[in-house]
Amino acid sequence: MNQILSSNENGNLPSSPSSHKNHSRFFKFQFVFCLIGAILSCGYYVYLQYDKNKHEALSYEILNRTNITSLYENTESNYSGTRVVNDHIYETDGTGFSIVGIIEIKIIGVHYPIINEFRYDLLKIAPCKFFGPNPNEVR
Repeated sequence: MNQILSSNENGNLPSSPSSHKNHSRFFKFQFVFCLIGAILSCGYYVYLQYDKNKHEALSYEILNRTNITSLYENTESNYSGTRVVNDHIYETDGTGFSIVGIIEIKIIGVHYPIINEFRYDLLKIAPCKFFGPNPNEVR
């Protein structure tokens, strides 16, 4: 009832069919753009979950093939103490790495191998040794 109607220079109301058509195209474009963005976001999320599960499976496979006694059974003595000779070399993405230990925190359910070298691609698999001597090695 209390509407104020205005007209443009031609005397037409601003809500003419051509302006509705332009708004309709804009909203359709916006809807399609958002739909494509949502589909791409969901696809990226699925890829990240797949990648995480693949690295988690690799970590558990390494953990199942390695036990703590086999890591430290091959040692040789030298003057500075005992040095670990690790024959457990694993390979992923064309690069090799070795395991120096196992970290286990039962209260929160953490059970992972510890990788001997630090690289960002290896951090996706398990914790890495950043610095310092190997276990049972004196610096």
